[in-house]
Amino acid sequence: MYSRLIGIILSVTIAFVLNPLCLCSTARAASSDEASSMFNKAVSLYNEGKLEDALAQFQKANALSPKDGLIYNWMGFIDLRLGKYPDAVTALEQAVKLTPKRAEAFTNLGNAYLNVGRLDDAIKAFKRVIEIDPNSINAANAHYNLGNVYSKMNKPNSAIAEFKRAAQINPNDPFIQNNLGVSLQEAGKVKLAIPAYEKAVKLAPKNGSFWLNLGLAYLSNQQYEKAKTALSYAIQLDPTSYSTRVSLAEAYAKLNKYSIAIVQFQKAEQLKPNDFTVAYNLGVLYAKTGAVSKAVDAYNKALQINPNSVETLNALGLAYYKLAQWDDAIRIFQRLTQVSPQDALAWVNLGTAYSRKGNAEEAAAAWENALKRNPNRADVLRWLGGYYLSKGELDKSQKEYQLSLKIDPKNAEALNGLGLIKDKRGDLDSAIVYYQKAIEANPRYEYAYNNLGVCYEKKGNISKAKECYRKALEINPKYADAQRNLDRFKK
Repeated sequence: MYSRLIGIILSVTIAFVLNPLCLCSTARAASSDEASSMFNKAVSLYNEGKLEDALAQFQKANALSPKDGLIYNWMGFIDLRLGKYPDAVTALEQAVKLTPKRAEAFTNLGNAYLNVGRLDDAIKAFKRVIEIDPNSINAANAHYNLGNVYSKMNKPNSAIAEFKRAAQINPNDPFIQNNLGVSLQEAGKVKLAIPAYEKAVKLAPKNGSFWLNLGLAYLSNQQYEKAKTALSYAIQLDPTSYSTRVSLAEAYAKLNKYSIAIVQFQKAEQLKPNDFTVAYNLGVLYAKTGAVSKAVDAYNKALQINPNSVETLNALGLAYYKLAQWDDAIRIFQRLTQVSPQDALAWVNLGTAYSRKGNAEEAAAAWENALKRNPNRADVLRWLGGYYLSKGELDKSQKEYQLSLKIDPKNAEALNGLGLIKDKRGDLDSAIVYYQKAIEANPRYEYAYNNLGVCYEKKGNISKAKECYRKALEINPKYADAQRNLDRFKK
C-alpha cells in the first residue's frame, strides 16, 4: 500500500492590522453662529458614539455653511466609519477642494478611495499628504497607508519600502511594524519579517493578532518551539480565535506532540463545528497516534464538508486499509479514481486493496490503469509480473519484469521473477543465473536462495541445494517452503 505524504493543512493567513482613520477632531467655529452651534453639537454626538446623529448634525451645518471644508472632512470621516464609502468619497473630494493644505482630509480621502477600490487615486491622495506635511505623524500614516495599498495591489516590495519609511518617522508604532512584517513575509523574506513582528509584540504585548502573525512566521521558519510560545500568548489574549487555535495545533504537531495538537484542534472544532480543515487534520493526527477508527470518523466528516477532497479520500482509503476493511478501502479508492482519474497513486492503491481482498483480476486491471498514468512505477510492473506468472502467462510476466528492471536494474524481486519464468520453461541454467543476480542485488532475499536450491536439486547437486535452503532459513527461520525442502533430506 502506498500513501501520499499527508500533513497538516492550514487555512490561516497572516493579516494586516489597520490603524484608525486619521482626522483632526478639533472643533472650531463655522461661518455663522447657528452653523457653529450645530458643528459643536455634532462633534459632541460623535464623541458619544452616536455616529448617525452626528452625521445628520454635520449635514445641517453644511447646509448653512457649504464652503466649510472642515465640515465636509467630518462628514466624510463619519461616512467612512459607517461604511458609506461612496458618500465618503463625495464629501472628502469637496473637503480637499476647499482645504487643499489639510493633510488629514487627504488621508481620509485616500482611505475612502481605498475602500471603493480606486487604488491609484488612493495612492495620489496619500502622496499628497506627504507633500503637505513631510516627516510628521501625518506623513508616517500616509506611508503606512501607501504600504497597505501596495500590499492590496500585490506589490510587496513597494509596500515594504513604504512601511520602512513610516517606521523611520514613527519607529514605535506597532501597527507599522506588524504590517512591515506581513509584507516581508509575503515577499518570501520570513527571516526579515520575524524581527518586525517581534518589535510589534514588544510595543503592543496585548495584541493577539500581532502574536498570531509572529507565531505563523516562526512556523514558516521552522522555529516550532518559538511558534508554540508565541501562539500560546495569542490564545491567552483571545481564546475564541479559530486561526490561533489551528496554528497552535500545527506547532504542537510539528513538535510531535500529537495528543496536545489534537486537543487544540478539538477546541477549534468547537469554534467551527463544520470546518473542513479541522476535521481533516484531526483525521491526520488520529492516524498518527494509532487511533485509526477515530481517523476514519474525522475523514468521513471532512468528506461531508468537501466530498471531492483528493487528500481526504486517499487518507480515508489508507485508514480503511490499515483496519483491513477491504470493501470500504476499495469503495473509497474507486471514488478517488472517479474524482481524480489521472491520479496514478489512486489506481495503485485501489489495485493493492483488491489484491489484499483476493480479487487478483481486479487488482491487475487497476494496476494496468496506474501504469497508463505513470509507466515508470517499477513496483507496479513487478506486481503485474507476479500476477501474470501466477496465471501461467509467462510471456506477459517476462515483459513486465523486464520493464521493471529497466527502471530498477538491481531489483531482487524482478530478477527472482525472471528466474522463476526460466525455471518453468525448463531452462535451469538461466534460472540459476537470475537467482544468483537476485542474491547479489539483495543478499538477504530468502526467496532467491530457496529457488536457487530448487534448481540445484533438480540438477542433482544436493549439497548446493541444502546449502541454499539453510541460507534461506538463516535469513528467515519461519520460511516454511525452505524448511520443507530441507526436511526432505532428513527422511
